[in-house]
This record gives sequence, structure tokens and C-alpha cells, in this order.
Amino acid sequence: MGDIETAISALTEADTISLSSHVNPDGDSVGSLLGMAMILQGRGKSIYACMPEPLKFPPQYDFLPGRELLADPDNQVKDVDLFIALDCSNRERLGPLQQCAERAARMLNIDHHEDNRLYGDINLVDEHASSTSELVYRVIKAAGWEIDPDVATCLYTGMVTDTGRFEHRNTSPETFAVASELAQAGADISRVIKEVYDSQSLAYTHLMGLALRRIEVIEDLGFAYSFITQRDLAETGATLPETEDLIDHLRSIRGTKVVALFKELADGKIRVSLRSRDAYEIGPVARVMGGGGHAMAAGYTSDNNIEESISDLVQELRKHQA
Repeated sequence: MGDIETAISALTEADTISLSSHVNPDGDSVGSLLGMAMILQGRGKSIYACMPEPLKFPPQYDFLPGRELLADPDNQVKDVDLFIALDCSNRERLGPLQQCAERAARMLNIDHHEDNRLYGDINLVDEHASSTSELVYRVIKAAGWEIDPDVATCLYTGMVTDTGRFEHRNTSPETFAVASELAQAGADISRVIKEVYDSQSLAYTHLMGLALRRIEVIEDLGFAYSFITQRDLAETGATLPETEDLIDHLRSIRGTKVVALFKELADGKIRVSLRSRDAYEIGPVARVMGGGGHAMAAGYTSDNNIEESISDLVQELRKHQA
């Protein structure tokens, strides 16, 4: 992990700060971004926070405080003292904000992915951390800054979602300790679970039914998969960001080692989400396919259609297991 004191100095010295997370935002990218944005605003900084794709903000995180701080990427200030990249393993995952990041006087890279390319001027990267939200908490704690209930709720959301409700292997004793401190700081832990996991639209429920009926299993690989098309989205009225946790329903199938959900994007490309069970590491497979992620949760984007993308992944899984 990088020097946390260097990161705190950069945050303290900067007057204007842009910050963002990765495309296809998840709970950790959203939670760490909003939590950091509110902390910095409270410190009197001029902040410019945004998601690379603001129109695709996952609806399950609409309840989080700090949403009003997000700006459109097209209106992002180009020249700032510091740019903070959160939960991004590489520059490319910043999408349209790469140019803003490159023009900043300094870049702070805060992340927990094991394949992080250490592209910042300051790299606060710890692959053993449960989430980027946990790293943001460490920065705030080390700096002696106060965490209010709104910030605590955002960071707790990031930790809960990236650990799969504290089920994944990235959950450590320190993770529970941080979660406890966030709860003490006022995190609305019951609402986080209710909004993220126990509240979904009827449209998404119909979409989930389609995906579950399509599940196929290749038994000799211990591999289960399903897919979602743009036509499915149009017919049900669901949105792609709502499907972030759909893959967890596939992972619950007994006897599987790897599961995949193939999602057709608006441009025809296929976003492939991967999850694994037990000791099987899916991160290396994702990297071979041009993506990345963690040992048990990873993904990539395919230029082929769904059928070809499934075939390509099956072929790679056979190589990986050989």
C-alpha cells in the first residue's frame, strides 16, 4: 500500500479537486466517490465530482446522500490541483474523464484491485482491502477528519456490496472492525440492505425471471451462465444498471465453480460479468479476455455477439482448467 500520509498531504494542499470512479459503476465505486466528495466539501475544497456515465447511475443507490454533488462529465473542470481516481484499476476505466485526469496537476489513485497499474502520481493501492470505500475510511481516519452519518452510510454501502454482504474472501477482521466504526458513526445499515438488496422494480423482477429461465450449465467445467439482451430491456422496461447483483443468483447454483452473465450493451458489445466459488480464481481469466477484477469477481467486454462470446469464454475456461 502506498504512503497514506502523502495522500493526506495532497488532499490537504489542493484547493480544487476533481474526483471520479469507473464506468459501469457499482456500489463500491459509488459509495467511495460520494463519501470522499462529501468529506472534501466539508473541508472547504472546491470539488468537481462525477460518474463517467451519469445517465447510468444504478437506481439501487439513488437513496445515498451526496448525489446532488455529481456533475455531468461534459461540464467537468479541466484544470485542477488534484484528480482522484477511485476504484479504477487503470486510466481507461475513467472513460471520458481520462483527459481531465491527465490535465490535473497531480493524480491520486485509490484502489484495491490486484491488477491496478499504479498510474497515479500517488498510488494508495491495497489489494488486501475489502473495498475502495475501506481505503477511503482509512484516509479519513488517519487524517483525523470527522465522519458524519451521511459519509458513513456511503462508505458502508461500498463495503457491503464489494464483500457480498461480508461473504466473500476479501472480508477480513479489519473489514468488520471498520464496518463497526461506520455503524457507530451513524451509517444507516438497515436502509442500506433494504435499498440495495430488498427493493427492486417490477420491471427488473421480470427481467430477472427471463435470465433465470435461460440458465445453462456445462457440468464438466462447473460453469453456469445466462444472458440479457437489449430487446429484453426494452420489453421489460428494466435498465442495465439494475442488473448488478443478478449474477449472484447464478452463483448460488449447487455444483458450480464459475458463473457468467452476458449483457448486451447499446452499442452491440457484450459486457461479461464473472463470479467464482471456493478457491477458483476467475481474475486471471478475465485478464486474458482483456478485462480485470478480483480473484472471485471480475469482468470484461467482448466485441463479439452473445453466442460467440459464450463460446470464447468456454474455450478459455477449458484452457484455464487444463
